[in-house]
Amino acid sequence: MKPVLISTALLLCSCTTLKFAVNEKIIPKENCASLGNYILPFLQVNLEGKDCFFLVDTGATGTVLTDSTAIDNFESKKFAAFGSNVSANGHKNKNRFFTAKVASPLFESDNKLMLYTLMPKAFCSKQSTLTGIIGLDVFFEDETALFLNFSKNEICTLNKSDFSNYSSQNFKLIPSECKNNQIFVFVEIEGKLFRFKLDTGFSGNMIIPDSEKAQFDNPNKMVLEGTLYGTVSSMTLGVETLYEKMPILFAGEKVDSKVNVSSSIKSQNIGFQFMKGFDWLIDYNNNKVYVKRNNHIIESNFDRKVSYYSRANSSDLVITTKEKSKVKYQLGDKITTVNGQKITPENICEYQELLNKSEDWDALNLEVTTK
Repeated sequence: MKPVLISTALLLCSCTTLKFAVNEKIIPKENCASLGNYILPFLQVNLEGKDCFFLVDTGATGTVLTDSTAIDNFESKKFAAFGSNVSANGHKNKNRFFTAKVASPLFESDNKLMLYTLMPKAFCSKQSTLTGIIGLDVFFEDETALFLNFSKNEICTLNKSDFSNYSSQNFKLIPSECKNNQIFVFVEIEGKLFRFKLDTGFSGNMIIPDSEKAQFDNPNKMVLEGTLYGTVSSMTLGVETLYEKMPILFAGEKVDSKVNVSSSIKSQNIGFQFMKGFDWLIDYNNNKVYVKRNNHIIESNFDRKVSYYSRANSSDLVITTKEKSKVKYQLGDKITTVNGQKITPENICEYQELLNKSEDWDALNLEVTTK
């Protein structure tokens, strides 16, 4: 079993949380499971007798429930409130813990400790299949290792013998730091070495907090301001410098990648779009990470140029993101008509989609009211 660190504050402030943590038992299974056909990796989980989908998030240290309707009579459960968690953009949220019976092809637990948090949902979002987030706390029990086999789009838990067998098959051992339910690796960008956390919950390639070290020479970039990312608890707000065709050296491989230097995200992470270009063997308990390049293409070019993005709420269509040099419209401006059509509750999502697919807003006839 992994060692449990119990702080003095926890002992003094939350006996219920302490009892939940001490009594928790996770039983690993040596098995493989599909990661589904989604933008991010998902694992099918049976939660209290119901099959549902959880995001496999290597950037999360714990397991999280985001949809309380997945559990019958959820509010009748016993809860423990202690401390707060900090999302990737530095936003603090109060913790609310409970336990639940969970089973999957990779692990099971009759009393899995989980954090409940309500994720922000965009007004025009379609129905989500996401029930929660599986963090690294469910893996690496009893010396098992993890195999992120993106060549086959599956995740496996391995015993020592299988891990040794796989690692001898053209995998490369790379420098790593495995601690506090987090996995860090090292990447060279424009000759500078950066330490990144592995984060399959981030859909992009690489993100670096803005700093003097993160000033790059690559001229292939665009600078956006406003809201670009959603975290588990809130939306970001800041300046995002997006680079394409950045020269990356990782595990002896030279690849081009997109890189985001961010003023709003405080974590330095490698996301799923870069990670899936490699297969990963992770022996957390012995701090060994092996990788092997696979056939997946690592995206290095922008899908499109961005002038503006809009976001709808129940009554307004608001400009939430803009290319920094654009001055025709400002952040917070409310769009009232598009090509002569007035924005109404009935068409607001339709026009949000139209605007956000359009690279050139100058070609559209918009009327706005300033904030």
